[in-house]
Amino acid sequence: MKKILKIGITGGIGSGKSIVTDLIEQNGFKVIRSDLLAKEIMIGNNSAKNKLKKEFGDETYSGTKLNTGYLAKRVFTSKAQVKKINGIVHPPTIKKIKELIKEYAKTSNIIFVESALIFEAKFQDFFDYIILVSADEKIRIDRVVRRDRVTKEEVRRRMSFQISETRKKALSDFIIENHSNKKNLEKKVLFFIMIIKALSEN
Repeated sequence: MKKILKIGITGGIGSGKSIVTDLIEQNGFKVIRSDLLAKEIMIGNNSAKNKLKKEFGDETYSGTKLNTGYLAKRVFTSKAQVKKINGIVHPPTIKKIKELIKEYAKTSNIIFVESALIFEAKFQDFFDYIILVSADEKIRIDRVVRRDRVTKEEVRRRMSFQISETRKKALSDFIIENHSNKKNLEKKVLFFIMIIKALSEN
């Protein structure tokens, strides 16, 4: 029976993990985007929807759409609130990830899973290797301010609910530093892909 390599891709807000994920996918690998799965569950899973409404109010949804602005303001106020939403969303998301891996394993022996909260969800032991996409805090803050049109204070508040960069580096197997431009990042990703292919063959 062939060995299936499960690779986790993680990184703090503004690190560029989505760009790394795009590059890996463009090189022909199967990628599961758990953040997108979580959003699908929050919109389409009735059990999750009812729990979210109970915890955070009916304003969590505008009709059938998730009211992300309202939810962010409610959630990013305390660790207890973050824990509540994670407790609702993480279990069905992890279940779906495992189902998709079983399906993809029929045709692929290397499967990537992108997730911002691998360590926060205590999901790291599921993976054979974890890659951390990292960048200096100032760079990450500036990226998110431009991308989401929020204040620096808002970004710092969101960051405060994630495990520190230092701790993530200690827990990861590989680190891709994303401090400069996309071309430089692409070279690093291609080098990383070579390593993973070599590991899959041994």
